[in-house]
Amino acid sequence: MQDELSADVSTSLLSKIVNTGSHHDLPEYLRKRVQPTNIICLLIIFVLAIPFVGISLIYFPWLAIFPAGGGLTSLVVIYVNSRGGIKYSRIVLPVLCLLLASLYNAYFSTSMYDALISIYMVELSFTLIPFVVFDLKERGYLIFCSIFSFFIILVFPLIWHLFDMGYDGTVLRTGWVSIVAMVLAVCTQLGTILGLAVLNRQSEKESEQSRLETEERNQNLLIEREENTKKTKELEAAQAEEKKRQWATEGITQISEIIRKAGKNENIFDQLVAATVKFVRANQGGLFVVDRSHNDNTTIELAACYAYERKKFTERTIAPGEGLVGQVFLEREYSYFTEIPEDYVNITSGLGKANPTSLLIVPLMVNDTVEGIMEVAGFHAFEDYEIEFLRKLGEVIASFIQNERVMQRTTHLLNQAQEQSEEMRAQEEEMRQNMEEIQATQEEMHRKEKEYQSKIHELEQRLVTDTAA
Repeated sequence: MQDELSADVSTSLLSKIVNTGSHHDLPEYLRKRVQPTNIICLLIIFVLAIPFVGISLIYFPWLAIFPAGGGLTSLVVIYVNSRGGIKYSRIVLPVLCLLLASLYNAYFSTSMYDALISIYMVELSFTLIPFVVFDLKERGYLIFCSIFSFFIILVFPLIWHLFDMGYDGTVLRTGWVSIVAMVLAVCTQLGTILGLAVLNRQSEKESEQSRLETEERNQNLLIEREENTKKTKELEAAQAEEKKRQWATEGITQISEIIRKAGKNENIFDQLVAATVKFVRANQGGLFVVDRSHNDNTTIELAACYAYERKKFTERTIAPGEGLVGQVFLEREYSYFTEIPEDYVNITSGLGKANPTSLLIVPLMVNDTVEGIMEVAGFHAFEDYEIEFLRKLGEVIASFIQNERVMQRTTHLLNQAQEQSEEMRAQEEEMRQNMEEIQATQEEMHRKEKEYQSKIHELEQRLVTDTAA
């Protein structure tokens, strides 16, 4: 349990060191280089600096300053990274470490061809560090580090004699120390190469992720565009429907206004037909009114006819079930025809005779009662919203016809009541005169009766007097 706790603490500490400086507000390309830089620093400290400091202290203590300088440089880089200085710390790391390794190698070289292979491999590893800690966007830093590495690796051995201190490097060329130094150098190279591979893999993943995100964005944009197109079509359809509703409302308002201003206008049906034909862009039309004034004989009479911008004077009476109009009256449903028999519509214009290409016959109904028929013909097909408009308009006109019929019936009843009232008043006057004559006759009879009684009384008195005498 204690070992597991120690392992967790060590892992947490290592993770903390590796991520040092990544919390700062840095550009994305710099934030991605914080961890690789810290890992390289740890690799230099534990794989190179500490082991070579130990070897140097055992065999040549004065030269321990060079590996110790590399470790100290790595610690300084980690510290600068923790302060957000990742942009500048990475320049020091490959340059100074490569310079220290080259100086370390030069002290053991007796000629330009006598360099230590293990240290030389470490130097080659340091030449790869810039490609790990720098982004490809930072071309200036990469070029500088590449030129410096080229100078140190190829040119520095030419001036080896300036640093030759006569140190014997045999211990680093043979024996177990040489094996350890070679292993450490190989580990350094493998660590650096592994870092490059990890970065390359990370770049591939980022590229793949970017590609997937781009595809997803494109797919989302495509879906969004399709949704926008769908919404646009829905909006256009809604606007078209709203425009149709406004159109129908305007038509109903116009016809209702004509009815409202009609009053006692005898040409009201002519105005209704003319306005309807013009509004639906038809060429001709007729309005039939159902006549139920006869008890057992219902007829459908043509009340108004309009064609080609002028009123037509035509008289026509149809029985229920007769022709298309009579069928619509019985079926109580509209009929729409796009193939009209020749000479069915016999209304002609001043330019000649033409047969319409569409015919619409609509019943004028209110409260399930057919009050009339509207017949409209034209040279264009009637749309569904136009047919629905004529059906609703039929209810308005049917209500007007029904109200007119009720008003006529009411007026007729009022006239009959007034005539009967006049007759009753005349009869009452005649009866009053008769009563007055009867009363006068009765009074005359009563007066004469009194006269008769007075004469009888006088005769009785006279008779009594005569008798007494």
